[in-house]
Amino acid sequence: MLARFKTARESQGLTLAEVAERVGIDAPALSRLETGKVLNPTLATLHKWAEALGQKLDVDLAQGN
Repeated sequence: MLARFKTARESQGLTLAEVAERVGIDAPALSRLETGKVLNPTLATLHKWAEALGQKLDVDLAQGN
């Protein structure tokens, strides 16, 4: 999912700094998320990130067996 966010950012021609400002985090933190150096973003951060890219994040909890 994080790679999809990066691809969406790049395809829209947005810089890390632009998206980071929209999300409310600093650019180095966003870079660490995009590169997988940090693998535990909060759900709130993911929602803000998706919104910053004009996307919607849907979370679905399915019952396991």
